Amino acid sequence: MIAPIKPANEHERLADLRATEILDTPSERRFDRVVELARRAFGVSIGYIAMVDSDRQWFKAKCGLDRDETGRDESFCGHTILQDETLVVEDATQDERFFDNPMVTGEPYIRFYAGHPLRGPGGHNIGTLCLADPEPRTLDENERNILRVLAEQAEQELAMVSVIAAQRELLETKNQLVAARQKMAEEIADAADYVQSMLPEPIGHGPVRTDFRYIASSQLGGDQLGYHWLDEQTLSFYLLDVSGHGIGPSLLGASVHALLNSGQLGDDVMRDPARLLGALNRAFPMEQHGNRFFTIWYGVYHTESRRLRYAVAGHHPALVFESPGGPPRSLGEPGLMIGVLHDTEYVTLEHTMPTGSRLFLFSDGLFELRNGDETMLGLRGLADVLHDAARHPDGARVDEVRRRLVDYQGHAEFDDDFSLLELTFS
Repeated sequence: MIAPIKPANEHERLADLRATEILDTPSERRFDRVVELARRAFGVSIGYIAMVDSDRQWFKAKCGLDRDETGRDESFCGHTILQDETLVVEDATQDERFFDNPMVTGEPYIRFYAGHPLRGPGGHNIGTLCLADPEPRTLDENERNILRVLAEQAEQELAMVSVIAAQRELLETKNQLVAARQKMAEEIADAADYVQSMLPEPIGHGPVRTDFRYIASSQLGGDQLGYHWLDEQTLSFYLLDVSGHGIGPSLLGASVHALLNSGQLGDDVMRDPARLLGALNRAFPMEQHGNRFFTIWYGVYHTESRRLRYAVAGHHPALVFESPGGPPRSLGEPGLMIGVLHDTEYVTLEHTMPTGSRLFLFSDGLFELRNGDETMLGLRGLADVLHDAARHPDGARVDEVRRRLVDYQGHAEFDDDFSLLELTFS
């Protein structure tokens, strides 16, 4: 094992790290989300954000690891911060720097590693966004670009640390800001009312019936859902989730929603899920929208053939229950989020919906919630909740799901947006 050297600017680098005041702070959803997105996108078992201190690497966010820190001299990340590009180790057992590293010879038996350096407010490499897996693999140029984009998202969240600190200082002058804050609160309330007004009316009869609930975790959320008939026999519907919360994500979500309902994309595109996602990906590059991306599940259902055609961009699968007592079927794989890479191609899949089947689209706020023991509900747990709610009549199932999720976490407020859309196929 070859221990990483310390860079020539180590003193300045550590000062940059200390300025973030992030070391040994509790976990935060904004960092956990970036790690989970990276792990899902690459299909690896381990993902983490590490801060490289003077003699240790400390994990701000992690998935697939059971430790909070390791020594810097045995870290992969100590090598990563010595460069400005992605460090890829295809097989650690064949690399003289790592072949006898404790994390290679023992748990978690790392073979593949890819890390991209994260810059602090002063521009120094203070940490890394990393992927790891017990199986060797490579990264092509496209995958390196995806990891770089996700690292930039993590850097933005690091930059927010100093913003939050500045906000705390500004609270000392709150008496001077009362009037302005009141006006802003009124404008945000108006914006929240506008977002609510964009939601469609439930469909209570016909070949497809709908019910939904949308509850923003703050006044303005980043979720959107909608549906409308393309003709008498064809219903399009979707649920999307913009990264982050507040005014920016809400504006982006509203813009996407407006475009999907304006007809500007053309009837042919609206009927072809893969083409539609490609059009959205080109229309909303994240570098032009505050470095924000979004996920979406989009479907088109034809009532006569009972054929559902759908495509997914970064979103988790939808769940379909084909019979009242039967198990759910997952529809869709995550893929790449909208706005990350301009030339991403998406795939349209098909499924036949039996009579009486129910399809549920939902945001990750429904299954990433935790109970008092900090146990995450997960997709399987949510599937059980949806299954148990099936005994309730139309119009009551969605509220029953919300009630059970409130009971699970022990309080009525959700940390993330709550968006649930149910479609029943007669």
